Amino acid sequence: MMTATAIATATLLFASPITGFFTAVSPHRPQYSSSLLSSSSAAFKKSTLPTTTYCNSPSSSLHAIREATFGMGCFWEPAESLLKQNGVLATTVGYTGCTNPSKPPPTYDTVCFGNDYVEAVRVVYDDTIISYTQLLNQFFEYQKPGYARQYASVIFVNNGEKNDEKKMANEWKNNGIQNKLSRSKDNLSIDIVKIEPMSKFYKAETYHQRYWEKQRIRAGLAAVLLAGSSGAFDQWELFGGGIGVGDLNIGGYTFDTICNGVFLIGAAWMILERLVVQDVTELKDGDLIQEVI
Repeated sequence: MMTATAIATATLLFASPITGFFTAVSPHRPQYSSSLLSSSSAAFKKSTLPTTTYCNSPSSSLHAIREATFGMGCFWEPAESLLKQNGVLATTVGYTGCTNPSKPPPTYDTVCFGNDYVEAVRVVYDDTIISYTQLLNQFFEYQKPGYARQYASVIFVNNGEKNDEKKMANEWKNNGIQNKLSRSKDNLSIDIVKIEPMSKFYKAETYHQRYWEKQRIRAGLAAVLLAGSSGAFDQWELFGGGIGVGDLNIGGYTFDTICNGVFLIGAAWMILERLVVQDVTELKDGDLIQEVI
C-alpha cells in the first residue's frame, strides 16, 4: 500500500496538469487599460463585428477584443496552433453545432458516439492585430477535419441582425473557391468548409483544455519516475555527499518504490479521468473574453 506522501506526490504531479490551464491564454497578449477593455467588451456585446481594416494610429486606435468559433477536426492541436498566432489572446475547446434544443448538454462520450455536436475551438483575438479574414486563413491552415460530424470543418457565425460575420465568411469562402484555394501541405480544398449559424457552445472537460501541453509535461514526469523506479538515481548523492538517493527510506519505502508507486497512481488517474471529470459548462457570448481580461 502506498504512503500518504506518495499519493500526495502523484496528485501534484499528474492531477495538477488536469485541473489547471482551464483557458489557454497567450503569454504574448498585449496589456489593455481598463477603459479600453470595458469599451471593447461593450462593443462586442452589441455584436459589433471584426473589420479587415487596420487602424495603426496610436492616437485613434481602439482595441477591439472579439470571439470566433471554428470546427477544426480533433480540437487538441488546432487550439494550440491558433494560440501561437499574433493577435490571438486565448483559446478554449468545446462542443457546438447542435440545432436540437431538446438535446441535453454534451459530454465527450456523447459527442464521440453521436451525430449532433462538433468539436470546436473558441478564439479570443484582437482585431487590430489580426483581422477576422486573417483568422479564417489560420483556421483553414491548422484545421484537421475528419469525415464524421464530430470532426467537421465549420465556421460558426453569429446570429446578429447585421450578421457581418456571415457575410465576411461567405466572401472568404467564395473567393477561395474562385481562386481554387487548397492547402499546400495536403491539397485540402476549401470546399470542405461549411458555414453554420452559431448555437450553444459548451466548454469541454478540463482534461481537454491545453491537452498537448499537459501531455508533454506528463510525459517528462513519467520518464523521470520510470528512471527513478529503475534505480537510475540511486548513486546520486544528497546534501553535499554521504547520503545517496538509493539510501533514502520514507516510511519504510525506498526511493525506487515510491517512484514506481507515484507512476502507477498517475497512470491510473489518466485512465480514470475521462470517467471522473465531467465538468462541461455552457459559455455565453463574451464569457471567454471576460476570463481573459
